[in-house]
Amino acid sequence: MIDERIAERRAAVRDDHRRSRLRRTWWALGLVALLGVLVAVERSALVALEEVTVVGVERLDPEEVIAAADLEVGTSTLRLGMRAAGDRVEELPLVREANARRTDPLSVVIEVEERRPELVVPGGGEHRYLDRDGVVIEDVRPWEEPASAWPVIELASEPPSPGERVDDDAALANAHAVWRGLSGSLRAETVRYRAAGPDELTLELASGVEVRFGRAERVDEKVRALGAVLEDVGDTEVETIDVRAPSAPVVIGR
Repeated sequence: MIDERIAERRAAVRDDHRRSRLRRTWWALGLVALLGVLVAVERSALVALEEVTVVGVERLDPEEVIAAADLEVGTSTLRLGMRAAGDRVEELPLVREANARRTDPLSVVIEVEERRPELVVPGGGEHRYLDRDGVVIEDVRPWEEPASAWPVIELASEPPSPGERVDDDAALANAHAVWRGLSGSLRAETVRYRAAGPDELTLELASGVEVRFGRAERVDEKVRALGAVLEDVGDTEVETIDVRAPSAPVVIGR
């Protein structure tokens, strides 16, 4: 009787092992089949990207944005990285911010905020646009007349290339810092920043007056000193105002 019970127990254990192996086999086959279906769907036209549109561009070519995003029509939408696509577009010098998102399962829109030209930087035979954040955004186009539309930062050498920042040129960085530090009315009155070097900056006002400004330090004091001098001189013809020492500005008449 004992031998029979042992034999029955062993048979039951063997049956349990067979059923367990069979369940594992079916689970494995089911997983393989599911993966096969997913691969087939991922490669099918059912989930292929059909359309990429770009909004918010004026100076940029939409095709350039799409190429930078690397979202090719026909690519499976199951493996599109929207955040990565936006990051790639933001690498374009003219792009301040970009966001890629799905408008439906098979369509994507790329929303772009372009950098706006605020200054023109000539030097070494080149003319380039600079935005308010200090990013060189692009070359001036031949048919544009920048001097009439934007203030100028004049350099003694070629300005940094598009995509680089003012930090790559000490004289440009100093002039840009002064431009940002000027009050609204004085900034509007200043038409040219002559940046001969990091310590040598001269402003040219619309009235023709030249202002020796120097380094971008104690900017508020220099602005107040310049405002006080301009108010004091009134209609008197002035050639140069030196505010490098704001506590003792110097005025040179014509």
